[in-house]
Amino acid sequence: MTFFIPYVSILSAQEKITLIDANASCVTASCHSNMGKKKYVHAAGVDARFCVKCHEIVKDGEHTFRKISSNTRTLCIQCHGEGIKAPAELKDPPPRIVFEDKNMQFHPLFIAGECTACHDAHESNFYKHLKVQYPDEFYALYTEKTYALCININCHKGFEKALTAPRTLTDTMFRNGNVNLHYSHVSIPKGRTCRTCHQICYPQHVSKNPKLIRESFPFGKRALTLTFEKTETGGDCSTTCHRTSKYDRYEPVFNLIKTVPPPGNDATDEELKLSRERDLQKQEDKEGTKEDNKQ
Repeated sequence: MTFFIPYVSILSAQEKITLIDANASCVTASCHSNMGKKKYVHAAGVDARFCVKCHEIVKDGEHTFRKISSNTRTLCIQCHGEGIKAPAELKDPPPRIVFEDKNMQFHPLFIAGECTACHDAHESNFYKHLKVQYPDEFYALYTEKTYALCININCHKGFEKALTAPRTLTDTMFRNGNVNLHYSHVSIPKGRTCRTCHQICYPQHVSKNPKLIRESFPFGKRALTLTFEKTETGGDCSTTCHRTSKYDRYEPVFNLIKTVPPPGNDATDEELKLSRERDLQKQEDKEGTKEDNKQ
């Protein structure tokens, strides 16, 4: 159904009622006339024909709407759900996204249906309609604002230490001895963005691998493979662009890959031993908390 929501105001002694005037659309009326001007525009989000697909009118004829829940899954799957026919009026078919597959690992906000925690439903100046800064190129040197989207929302708040410390025994589990492998990937001129290794964005937000590790990643017009295996104390990774690289948090592995050693000194055997004990205690505390929450 096509619906237009221009309005006129009627003042009474008790309240101001905004009535819908059917002679103009939302985006051409004075209140929303600036919509559709940003770099990335959500087609359904700035087309007046689709306003009422997401914004539910409280009372017919009046410009008042129910509050939209933070769980927007039911709204988004109207166009993006698998097997659902999108509105014919849309010029391009929207990407399809998987919401339920028990064999997959999900991005927590995605499976919770909180799509608008990251994406703006109308328009944005940032990559893929994101609300704040995130690199739209494959390579991006880490800066304070580069990954504002990931760092500044609840998911990874405080994680910037894991991206800026060349060596650490506490800030990340992705380390070879005390060499911080997150830092090694992002804090170089050709820093790899999060989505190079993690399946966190278009076309899917899920992976069958732990930590949402991808099976392949786009590089120009090619899809390069990525193979990852997690172990008790580290893991190994190989891609189309480099041979297998192994890492171990407590018994550092030497890899035949040309890299520039990070500043600082390697951890001593005693420091590595203490880090193992500390990590084990953290894991036990975490498991204990999970059990307490179940009771």
